[in-house]
Amino acid sequence: MTFKTQQIARALLAGVAISVAGVPAYADALSSTFSFRIVETNDGGEEQLIERGTVRPGEVIQYQLQHENTTADALAGIVIAAPVPEGVTLTLGAQSTSIKAVFEVQADLDPENDGLEWSTLPATRMVAGADGTLQPEPLPEDQIAAVRWTLSEPLESGEIALNSYRVRVN
Repeated sequence: MTFKTQQIARALLAGVAISVAGVPAYADALSSTFSFRIVETNDGGEEQLIERGTVRPGEVIQYQLQHENTTADALAGIVIAAPVPEGVTLTLGAQSTSIKAVFEVQADLDPENDGLEWSTLPATRMVAGADGTLQPEPLPEDQIAAVRWTLSEPLESGEIALNSYRVRVN
């Protein structure tokens, strides 16, 4: 079974969100691009990022979000969020950022709270034990619905922030 990479890319792109704390108009001041590549290993054991039109179960996709500050001023409080599309599972530990940032994942973490919540890593969720009491357990990667980076420093004029993460096709 193969999947068209454009289907997975459209699902991701539809959910990418950027915000600048307190100043939504500044979102237009960011030039943003999105790209993805399939992660393959060559005969020498080195990873290569390949453009391809289809993916198979078990293959890894690397998503990259690039944001450039096109204003004359530094932009502070930038939050970059992206979904983990249906049909894939996040690969924890493969996320990166070029600007110091706090990385978080979104999932259903506590059955006593409705909806999804954000957590830094290592993320845990609460599950009912045999006696019915809630116990923490590590959050499974397949339960993560989205990722986000809250930039810790302002994005200076002309500066580019690169954020990437990887998913495995289910």
